[in-house]
Amino acid sequence: MVFLQFFLNLPLFFGLIYLIVMFSARFSPFAKSPRRFFHLMMSFAANMYLYLAEGVVICVTNITLLWCILSDARNRRRREFLLVAAQSLTDIFYGVAFMLIAHLRLGLFYENKLTLTVPTSNCAFIPALWLHNMATPLLGLLPFTTSINFLVCSVAPLWYMRATHLYTFFLLSAPLTIAMLLTSINALLLIENESQIAALCIAANGAAHHIVYHVMLFFRIIANLASAVIYFIIILYLKKSHGGTLKDLSPQQLKMHRNAKITLGLVTTNSMILLLFPDILLFANPWNITKYYSTPLYSMTLSKTMINFMIYMIRYRELRNIIFLKVIACLPKKWAIPLSMKLRSTNEQSNAPKGTFATRSSIQTERIREPSLEQRKSRSGSILTFNKSRVIPQSVTVPAGPQHLPPLPNRR
Repeated sequence: MVFLQFFLNLPLFFGLIYLIVMFSARFSPFAKSPRRFFHLMMSFAANMYLYLAEGVVICVTNITLLWCILSDARNRRRREFLLVAAQSLTDIFYGVAFMLIAHLRLGLFYENKLTLTVPTSNCAFIPALWLHNMATPLLGLLPFTTSINFLVCSVAPLWYMRATHLYTFFLLSAPLTIAMLLTSINALLLIENESQIAALCIAANGAAHHIVYHVMLFFRIIANLASAVIYFIIILYLKKSHGGTLKDLSPQQLKMHRNAKITLGLVTTNSMILLLFPDILLFANPWNITKYYSTPLYSMTLSKTMINFMIYMIRYRELRNIIFLKVIACLPKKWAIPLSMKLRSTNEQSNAPKGTFATRSSIQTERIREPSLEQRKSRSGSILTFNKSRVIPQSVTVPAGPQHLPPLPNRR
């Protein structure tokens, strides 16, 4: 739990550093002196170092989450975890994009080239902008896909458990196709654009096509709003129908569904606060706010991905136990063996054989094996088949008594 609390406090820590730097740059006794420009530039450098630090934390946390999902065969078969893995990969793209952007801008800062201008095509085709353009719509579309998936699971749970990998493929391919299409259109529109823009390569200020970039933000805003609406629809449906079709599920499956409902609610709330609010300000740009406060707004979106990691680790025991098992393996054997056995037993109790969010393949692997073809042929002659071991006892031991004759002696 100390490990989880440490990562939970990281966004607050980085936000505090940012506020201290901005306060010192604005209200320093040197702010009105000729060295004011130097203080403003130092605050710019601090912002870029903040991007780098947050990007490193995002990459470490989401790579850890990906490893917890993909390293375990049972987790890989759960459709819910596959959607979480897709979100983690998107968050990694987003974090790496900001790290590359910060590295580019720090180089310009230390070379005194912040006022340099370059052709638009030079900025549009750097890896940082490609990753940023891919991740921008996906940060809203993938949570929306998760909400749709949970809606299907709540309304038709039996069909959901029988759904094949084709359903999972469609869930993941739809948002990826939209993101790739928008990124490709942006590249085609800017491939021969030689108009001069700032070498800082800011997407909102010309590094991305203004129409396509606003469409990306629009998709993200609408998807986040739709995710919240769908979640409230699910809650109202379950409340009015008193569980609805979930009554057909086992108690363990109901427990998993309730856990997923709470997790989705926390993730949706996190997206509304740290993603939707900054997106609306970036999209509408009231009072030209992006000119002075774009860094804290983007920092809020980066903090959202770190808090998502904390939510998943706290809510899913089967994910955090993988980390705990690796940590326990480093301890002496007299402590490691009982602790690992206890963790494995609790993990088995928390995982249902047929989980609410399991795919069809995982359900089939958990079933008792079907009888072979020869056994079925041997039973095909009769209409009703009985279990002979229950009807006819295999060996009957008759107790010796006066009403029975003694056994005959052996003759040689």
